[in-house]
Amino acid sequence: MIGANMAGTDSMQFQDLVASVSVRENERVTGVIKGSNPNHHETTDKYENYGEEDFRFGFNSAQTTLAGLGQLVGITLGPPR
Repeated sequence: MIGANMAGTDSMQFQDLVASVSVRENERVTGVIKGSNPNHHETTDKYENYGEEDFRFGFNSAQTTLAGLGQLVGITLGPPR
């Protein structure tokens, strides 16, 4: 677990079984749990309820995280074959 405040994340129940990293822009307790995302864990949590900026944020977060992990383990990319 990275950080002391993982309340409201889905990673809590898996933390003893597998390494997990919660990527987020704000603390869950002060953000999502208190209403910044009304679709969080609700039946309205559907593709059509999200905009382009939501998907771009998620994709950018994934790129940044994977690039950081790649640097830590020494992965380098070569030219395409």
